[in-house]
Amino acid sequence: MKLVIIGLGYVGLANVAYLVSHGQKCVVAFDCDEAKISSLKANHFPFKEPALNDVLRKECKKVVYTSDAKDITDADAYFLAVGTPNKEDGTADLSFLNNAVDTIEKVSKGSRIVIRSTVPVGTAKKLKDRLSGFSIISMPEFLAEGRSYEDESSPYRIVVGAEASADFEFVRNLRKNDVNNGVPFYYMSNESAELTKYASNIFLSMKISYVNEMARLAEALGADITDVALAMGADPRIGHAMLKAGLGYGGSCFPKDGMALLETASKENLSLLLPQAAAAINVSQPLYFFKKIEKRFPTLSGVKIALLGLAYKAGTSDLRNALSLVLAKLFLAKGAALSAYDPSEGARKAFAQAYPSIQLFANKDDALKGADALVIVTEEGEFAQLDETTLLKEMNGRVIFDGRNLYLPRHFHYFEYISIGRAPTKPDIE
Repeated sequence: MKLVIIGLGYVGLANVAYLVSHGQKCVVAFDCDEAKISSLKANHFPFKEPALNDVLRKECKKVVYTSDAKDITDADAYFLAVGTPNKEDGTADLSFLNNAVDTIEKVSKGSRIVIRSTVPVGTAKKLKDRLSGFSIISMPEFLAEGRSYEDESSPYRIVVGAEASADFEFVRNLRKNDVNNGVPFYYMSNESAELTKYASNIFLSMKISYVNEMARLAEALGADITDVALAMGADPRIGHAMLKAGLGYGGSCFPKDGMALLETASKENLSLLLPQAAAAINVSQPLYFFKKIEKRFPTLSGVKIALLGLAYKAGTSDLRNALSLVLAKLFLAKGAALSAYDPSEGARKAFAQAYPSIQLFANKDDALKGADALVIVTEEGEFAQLDETTLLKEMNGRVIFDGRNLYLPRHFHYFEYISIGRAPTKPDIE
């Protein structure tokens, strides 16, 4: 069976890795970016995902990386994993998807097209109306960046939208491992499958925004949001996932999908109040955190701040909608002097392009030197294991602002500790 993956971002590469590690003897991986193809052929992978990269390296002989449309003729199925970024008006930009379909039309007279990209509801129907001889399967991905292969290999569920029973059976045969492992399969219309992806992501974003709003109230009332969230999540109807107070969410999925869903609803003359509120809370959360810093340092001009964590999420190099960018802009506007560190070289390079004036360092100790205050932005493991002796040695000041609540309030003996949704603590020892 000839299977073609079009679009080699983390969704596309996770699909490639899954297929070649679960019985497929050859998968064609197509992308228009010739530089990316050359890099992949040399086993140089773009993402900081050890499990994904290990599989791609181990199974490289089963993958044909190409940017030549001649290599993808007459496939049994084409998997679309291209990006669908937002336009300025919030709608999804389907130009990459449409270009991919144009390419498929040129090389195939009929086949299956499996949409793994996140697309507006109604996209599959438009493709059905446009194409003859093709069946369209909606199979949304539910991958977390940083662990895309793990999520693709061990999914919580498989959602399949199609019209023909043969298309549902095609997916079941392709995912025999999931069938044998008892993974639930949900068969539905294309429209329902498309909406399931948006509804799932927006629900998770609402959980994040909800606990962040409760964190603000917890501070005002003298409660501890960590205790509150822990007890809340013990109820299986609520669950602990996405119920940790912090700076909010970033990345490419939640903000993008929220805007796209709101735009879709607007076209139907519907107003989605909860998604709107979740987005508004998320935008204001880093501002809320910054006000804590301003309260402690009423005049930030000349204050040296060390930022730990630049990517939008620990374990990635992705700066899309990263909260470090928001905080850096606020600090610079107030005249603060910034130094910054992230374990990902890719994240550091991307941050340097956005803010070339900010000092970047390849290790956290150098970033801490001379700092008046430390700001923790992401949940990297090394940030949760800071050595107080080193902090005392490197820093001039003794203030820690923790945007991810990585520590217990009384963890530090010599530092003032300010987090989110909990009372600030003074040092035990001056």
